[in-house]
Amino acid sequence: MELSKAVALTLLSWFFLLHHFHHASAKRSVYIVHTDKSSMPKAFSSHTYWYSSMLKSVKSVAQTSLEGQSSGPKIIYTYDNAFHGFSALMTKAELEALKKSPGFISAYADDVVTPDTTHSYKFLSLNTATGLWPASNYGKDVIIGVIDTGIWPESPSFRDDGMTEIPARWKGICQEGEQFNSSSCNKKIIGARYFNEGFRAEQPDLSIGVNSARDVDGHGTHVASIAAGNFVDGVSFFGYAPGTARGVAPRARLAVYKVLWNGGVNSDILAGIDQAVADGVDVISISLGIRTDLLYENPLSIASFGAREKGILVSLSAGNRGPSLRTIRSGIPWAVVVTSGTIDRWLAGTLTLGNGKVITGWTTFPARASVRNLPLVYNETLSECNSAELLSGAPEQSIIVCNLTIGNADVSSAMNILPQSNVRAAILIAEEPPIFRSNLFPFPGVVITPTEAREVINYASRSSSPRATIDFQQTILGTEPRAAPALSDDASRGPGRSYDGILKPDLMAPECQS
Repeated sequence: MELSKAVALTLLSWFFLLHHFHHASAKRSVYIVHTDKSSMPKAFSSHTYWYSSMLKSVKSVAQTSLEGQSSGPKIIYTYDNAFHGFSALMTKAELEALKKSPGFISAYADDVVTPDTTHSYKFLSLNTATGLWPASNYGKDVIIGVIDTGIWPESPSFRDDGMTEIPARWKGICQEGEQFNSSSCNKKIIGARYFNEGFRAEQPDLSIGVNSARDVDGHGTHVASIAAGNFVDGVSFFGYAPGTARGVAPRARLAVYKVLWNGGVNSDILAGIDQAVADGVDVISISLGIRTDLLYENPLSIASFGAREKGILVSLSAGNRGPSLRTIRSGIPWAVVVTSGTIDRWLAGTLTLGNGKVITGWTTFPARASVRNLPLVYNETLSECNSAELLSGAPEQSIIVCNLTIGNADVSSAMNILPQSNVRAAILIAEEPPIFRSNLFPFPGVVITPTEAREVINYASRSSSPRATIDFQQTILGTEPRAAPALSDDASRGPGRSYDGILKPDLMAPECQS
């Protein structure tokens, strides 16, 4: 009896294993296939027909998957400009059979992709009288292809004031879609397309949001305006850093290729780059992160090589995975890899103590009003500022000192907790440098260094009635409190992870968050 049970359990286990194996092998995923263009038989009039024939000849072990999918593989994209090949939805068994086809070079699974000002031009010593700007005519008629999350065409940065007629060599289109029509393009935004077939094949049940080149994330719009935004007067970040905004090449044209949705995949990135090459761009700008280190499996590496062969400059972001070494994934020899550096400007607020001492700290609290002559509270227990319950003991309408160097809170977490308290404002003590990439500052406050904090704590502890005032919307120019130019703390470092001999990044540019 016991032996019979053991046999039955063994058979049941094997059944589940075989079921799981069949399920895994029958499941279709997107694969990117690299082919030898010259191997196409003369019988085919185009590579699309050739690729379709290759897939039709593939015989899957399981004619239908357990999910009831169709019995044959399906082409997602064909690539013929920056890269020769196609992407297709198929099973592992079908892929193995495809590898035996003439002209097959390599294949790899589709993978996810993630997205990696008013004073910068002065910091770079660009001026309208002499030098690079007038010599290049402000980038006039250079066509920049931006591979990203799309664009918000109503932004003033994309007005076509002062732009001449679109160059006759341009072959692109303004693809219409949801909340985006042909009038969304102009002489500045001369092309717009979107690609999501790969993403939809991998995530058929996930919403893609607005199905067009319209940017609902902001990243692509941000990148495009930095590269080629037109002149816009009277801009600021909630009162900070006021001035005239413009891109580095304000007279250049923009062609936008939306490839990121609620996520992104390599096959869509390849499609965007391939189309940009076909449309006739001069520069391709990519600020995205790819997880693949191997150059021969990295779509940015392969596609940028094809683009460079056709004389197109490809610019890639280094990424934001510093400060450790070998954190650059885009160590691509034939692409220009740009990392972020500091700038001689920081956004500030001034803290004035009741004894007259003035300290300049960091803040982006977006309000014109001042926090005036309120009681200053320093309590070592309360100063950890790591819970709303803890701060319930703080006096109402006071300015509390939060020492973030002794607890487990940081500026971001403190900003989430402080609005739940009854205090009016906060002085946040954080390790140097007091400059942070996040612009989120929803609560009145200012960040100062531990060195500056000594005077604040001494005053608050020894005065019988300590008080303080905070003024916001201050913009400070100069190399204090941090050096500039210098590599940003979170900027990815070289060498390239694909090979130690590839020294990247190539250039450092001012970070736009400053």
